[in-house]
Amino acid sequence: MAVDFTENKVGIISLGIAALQALISWFLGFWAGKKLQSNDKWILVWLFYDLLTHFTLEGPFVYVSLTGTVEDSKNPVAMIWREYGKADSRWLHSDPNILSVEIITVILGFLNIALVYAICQDKYYRHFLQIILCITELYGEIGGGNWRTRRKKP
Repeated sequence: MAVDFTENKVGIISLGIAALQALISWFLGFWAGKKLQSNDKWILVWLFYDLLTHFTLEGPFVYVSLTGTVEDSKNPVAMIWREYGKADSRWLHSDPNILSVEIITVILGFLNIALVYAICQDKYYRHFLQIILCITELYGEIGGGNWRTRRKKP
């Protein structure tokens, strides 16, 4: 029995992007943290993964949403967000709540860069930045509605 992958094309592409981001993050985390302890290296891997997600997936979402809608866009990243929009249509139509939270998370994504620097240079403000970044990530989850995303009924 042959498997038809055309229906799952977006899922396969999404997993490929996530795997590539994970590989790049692993490389960057261990390269930037070569003199750090193992747990700090893994924190750097997570921070680089988070940074890549903000700038390669969420940043284009904000751009597409500010210049039109995800549903009508020809942008390749919009294909992924259209799939997400099957569960919650607010992601398709530039919902102000979703967009405002995503704008904030993309802008605050620069905190990842500052935190990577603080960890690598053993700066005194490292833990303060970590707390701020964790709070903004929670804000993105709660404020963006991810915790209450509703599935459309068939």
